[in-house]
Amino acid sequence: MRSAERVSLMKKYFSVYKAEYPSFGRLLQLGVGLVIFGIAIIYFFNNTILAGLIAVLIGSGLFTLWIRPYFRDKKLFSERPHVQQMYNWLIADLNTEVKNRAVEVLRLNMSNLHPENFLIVSYPLYWSEAGIDEGTILKRGTEDGTILYNVWKVQVIALTKNYISFFNCTYDWINNNLFNERTNEFFYDDISSVKNDVESISRKLIGNEEEVKLTTFVFKVTNMSSDTLSVITKIPELNYSPGLTVSLEKAVQALRIILRKRRYDEEQDSIIVEPEEKPKNEEDFNQTETEK
Repeated sequence: MRSAERVSLMKKYFSVYKAEYPSFGRLLQLGVGLVIFGIAIIYFFNNTILAGLIAVLIGSGLFTLWIRPYFRDKKLFSERPHVQQMYNWLIADLNTEVKNRAVEVLRLNMSNLHPENFLIVSYPLYWSEAGIDEGTILKRGTEDGTILYNVWKVQVIALTKNYISFFNCTYDWINNNLFNERTNEFFYDDISSVKNDVESISRKLIGNEEEVKLTTFVFKVTNMSSDTLSVITKIPELNYSPGLTVSLEKAVQALRIILRKRRYDEEQDSIIVEPEEKPKNEEDFNQTETEK
């Protein structure tokens, strides 16, 4: 459950950096100089001990002002949550905040649905999008060598008895805001093909002057009228944790089993789709297609 304390820790993860010693600036020079000067006065001139003590105290105060930001930043950095905790919180929010919104917008009857009927597929957004302040789009390098993002494109697929319900939005995870929501529905009996694909898209990433090409692994469902439901499952160039991706193979397999069972009037079983533990190599990604 989201709490003010948890949100504060999440923000801290993106905003606090490892402490670094401050540069050898004039404040330090002045502080050290006053300390040395004060000690010299006390040592050599007994009748000016008070002046020496004052110089030492002022110099020590200046030194404290110089070093204090280092210890403050060190303390804040030590209070950041571990990256695995951030992953756990993100997955939890995708499965509650975003999923609940999808159920509401799609008007789904949850009495006939179970967690395994839902497929939540997300990938980071790190480019400008209408309705979102570009300054709020953040990323942060993690301890495991990947990158964690705070804004995500989230696609929720509900495999109901007779059709696929689809909800898509942009999710500002830190502020728990959803933007640019859209929905779609595909009846199983109208589906003509289900396939995997690899496509290239161009985006100008935050901070870049030029557009770059990104590789997208896509799960596509096409109906008889040639309308296509396209779900991006992975963008390797964004270097986010493979634990946050969904197996494309399992996603396609889940839908194909449903279609085959409907074709032969078999009873439908729930198909569980779980996150991948390891990223798939592009050479292992073979485009396939099932024609109904």
